[in-house]
Amino acid sequence: MLAESHPLIRRTLRFLALPYCYVKLVNWQECTLPKSQVLKDLLYIFFKLKYFPDNYSPCRLWEKDKTEWYFYYGSSYHPYQRSKLRKEVQKFEYIYLFDNKEISELICRGIGVKLPKYYGAIWPEMNYRKKIEETVYKNERKKIIIKPIMGQEGKDISLAYVEDGQVKVKLQEYDINLSDFHLKERSIMQEVVVQDSRVAKISSSSVNTIRAVTLYTKSNEAIVISSIMRFGVGKAYIDNWSAGGVAVGVDHEKGELMKTAYDKKGKQYVKHPTTGVTFEGFRIPHWGKVLKLAKDVQEACSFFKMLGLDIGISLEGPILIEVNPNPDIILQEQAASPLLKHKGIYEEFEKYDLFVNKFQRNLYK
Repeated sequence: MLAESHPLIRRTLRFLALPYCYVKLVNWQECTLPKSQVLKDLLYIFFKLKYFPDNYSPCRLWEKDKTEWYFYYGSSYHPYQRSKLRKEVQKFEYIYLFDNKEISELICRGIGVKLPKYYGAIWPEMNYRKKIEETVYKNERKKIIIKPIMGQEGKDISLAYVEDGQVKVKLQEYDINLSDFHLKERSIMQEVVVQDSRVAKISSSSVNTIRAVTLYTKSNEAIVISSIMRFGVGKAYIDNWSAGGVAVGVDHEKGELMKTAYDKKGKQYVKHPTTGVTFEGFRIPHWGKVLKLAKDVQEACSFFKMLGLDIGISLEGPILIEVNPNPDIILQEQAASPLLKHKGIYEEFEKYDLFVNKFQRNLYK
């Protein structure tokens, strides 16, 4: 709460974290600049552009002219950006409605959008193993997803499934028997969505989702300001960028994937690292319906004016997997393009007074 209320405190903590950013967050295997120049770049971003330079490596800013840096908004988790967004766009009092997956599930059902089948909540104090077993066997595919209600970045998501007559649980590192599974916190259970076969050709291990970031404008219109598509790598059953997945931008006009995908450290891929399928030109099935779904959710939630919507492509069409009240803008700007590169988005941000430095304010003047 203190950090939410006092951006200068958050800013001071970020300053103290600059050495960590320099040592750990820069992908030195990819970055070709001298270390002294990288240090100057990080300080320039922190003091001149006024945000923590954790986008330096993912967005490969070392390859770009400094004048291009001004089009990057930076993460919504940064102190100045967050304080601007909290005033009107992402009001703090509404965050819990979406951060809590159990509550968010109820809200989205009230909106009437297509969602994965919901099997209810479980918690450590109950006989959760029995409940998981009963639910898995009720499911047609004998497989369910278990998500912590306050989880982020795909952490602690597990997959319960039947194998050789036993219920097992797949964690991110290994598989265990249900009897050895320990639930850490209150969680929800959902069906595992069967995705469109065309999408599965790129990656079939995970349900691959589109992250669409939406904005409810001053003129009372819901718009999609950025979209990327994420794919799991190897045998991963989740597609999160933070869990080893890759992300590629979506061309909104064509509904097609862009040329290059990125992992969290900024490594580039023109083909999926597991299947070898080329990203560029892949047409996302039901793209028009994806955009409509995203806009419908944002319009229904006009009290919270910027959302990150995770949308899968099921056999029946688009399906809303999850709502994120604090979508990480770094992911979007890395895989698609800098938000402020689009003049229309720039103008909408200007109306909400979201800019944090003089370079952003003067981009189109």
